[in-house]
Amino acid sequence: MAKKTNSPSTKNSDLDRGDIYPWLRLLELEVHPVEHPVPKRSKGRPPNPFPRKPIHVTLTDDELSTLDELATALSEGLNTRLHRGHVIAFLAFYLRSRLQKGGRIGLPQSVISLSDLARYLDRSKD
Repeated sequence: MAKKTNSPSTKNSDLDRGDIYPWLRLLELEVHPVEHPVPKRSKGRPPNPFPRKPIHVTLTDDELSTLDELATALSEGLNTRLHRGHVIAFLAFYLRSRLQKGGRIGLPQSVISLSDLARYLDRSKD
């Protein structure tokens, strides 16, 4: 997992290990902002460094419960507060990075269903 700070030595060691995805650094900065002395501001929510667009998604109770369960478990494990949007962003970018080959998402012709996709991803972990 990425570090809270972006010191040159930390940045190089993370890249040497090869365990940091480019999109993960941005998500980490949002979840674990770098702590700088901040001058006093007016009341209200501070501006988000990564502007978001509201969307509306229809989820079943099970899907919503699963997202909340993941957000809670990850929040406890990472000792920070994650929201559903953070979980969705992480999963979407992670899935894209697993499927990307040569700058585009490519699947074998044998993957024609979500079950096939799950089997393909399980095989590619090994």
